[in-house]
Amino acid sequence: MKIRHRKVRKIIIFGCGPHFLNRYLDVLLEYRNTIEVLLVVDLKCREMKILNALKEKGLNSRAYLFLDEKYRNYPTTKEINILLSKIPEIYQADAVIVSTEPKAHKAYALWATENGLNVFMDKPITAPYLPNDKSLMTDFTELLTASKKNNNRFVISCERRIQLGYKYVEGYLADFISSFRIPITSIHVHFGGGSWVIPSEMPNLENHPIKYGYGVLFHSGYHYLDLVARFAQYNKLVQEIDLCNPQVKTMVVRPNQLAETLPFSSYSHIIKEKNKNKNEIAYHLSNYGELDFLVIGKYTKGIQHRMSFSMELIDTTLSGRIMPNSFPGEGRIRQEVVNIHLGHFCSISIVSNSFRKLTDGSVIPEDFNITIATHPMFTRIGEQPVLRINRKDLSQLNPHLPLCAGLNIHARQEQLRDFLSGGNANSELATHENTVALLATVYEHVSKTDIIP
Repeated sequence: MKIRHRKVRKIIIFGCGPHFLNRYLDVLLEYRNTIEVLLVVDLKCREMKILNALKEKGLNSRAYLFLDEKYRNYPTTKEINILLSKIPEIYQADAVIVSTEPKAHKAYALWATENGLNVFMDKPITAPYLPNDKSLMTDFTELLTASKKNNNRFVISCERRIQLGYKYVEGYLADFISSFRIPITSIHVHFGGGSWVIPSEMPNLENHPIKYGYGVLFHSGYHYLDLVARFAQYNKLVQEIDLCNPQVKTMVVRPNQLAETLPFSSYSHIIKEKNKNKNEIAYHLSNYGELDFLVIGKYTKGIQHRMSFSMELIDTTLSGRIMPNSFPGEGRIRQEVVNIHLGHFCSISIVSNSFRKLTDGSVIPEDFNITIATHPMFTRIGEQPVLRINRKDLSQLNPHLPLCAGLNIHARQEQLRDFLSGGNANSELATHENTVALLATVYEHVSKTDIIP
């Protein structure tokens, strides 16, 4: 039986970035008669944009706090405590939404947790403070310890945990593994981010910035690390597996390396923009975060092999951005393929993409297809060896899912609705331990080498 906690009544919002304005704000509007926004906190440079956006939507906050630029990167919990202690409204709150960039997550989340407030926070949980920093697992442990001590709900927004396509696959995996005692032997992920950012834009980029030394791995990449770590946990139904100590090898491509393959001069004539030394700029971005990231790895139990995995997290893929009169992030086209193999006996493929952004006239916002192929000896009576489920099928299986809804957007909003209603959205902080362990292991390997030995 699913445990429901007390519903959220009064809330503080830390960070009104794109996720909040484009996803969470509409959900909060649904609750405007039952939930009061006590305080909105962001940076002074965003003050007018935020006030205008909230006014346009008709959402009011009792108080606002717009901070100096010095609080953008890694504010401390002590600094946040001093700033917030001057605002009486905070003492009435029972929950917070943390929707800042990852570099500011810890301070706000720890302040809220230590004050007994429930937390709904974007992934990833934290980001490294410095290049090659090893604080990820330490940060996670500190937040989890504080959460257990103060008995709060701490939910990480990670939408594929309740995305209805992936939930279907997860249910099938659990049933197949339990019924036939066959574990997952390999998982392979390909992600294409489709974000086109030219080198001269990178030093000023604050939404999904790479200038702080981390890139696709900590942004969209977290979802796929979470998929691998979470699906691998189903192997525990039939065998022992150590999910806290994966073995990995990595390869990354940073902006300066991409410029060697795809220099700005090779396409500047297409977008009708002069070179303006953009190639030279790119060569000086060697300390920036990764644009493309490749990981291969395995889980074991002692010296025994359990499961292999690979991930291609590639931002350098097809984009719909129209240059030069547009902004970074516009025209983003996501490509996603996840293949799961259970030995010789079952293969599952999930293919999702947003190519429809390039076309007109369809009410379906994305292509989403699941194919499950099963060995005839492991196919139950009445089942077909090959099962195919498309986007329309998912809405037929789940009548509350509108056919026009994007699966990931719908899931992200459903997670927030569940949190506001007292639930844990299938994404409590404690359940992210194996994901953070995988992330920390991958990032540590990158600190040692950028090539697969």
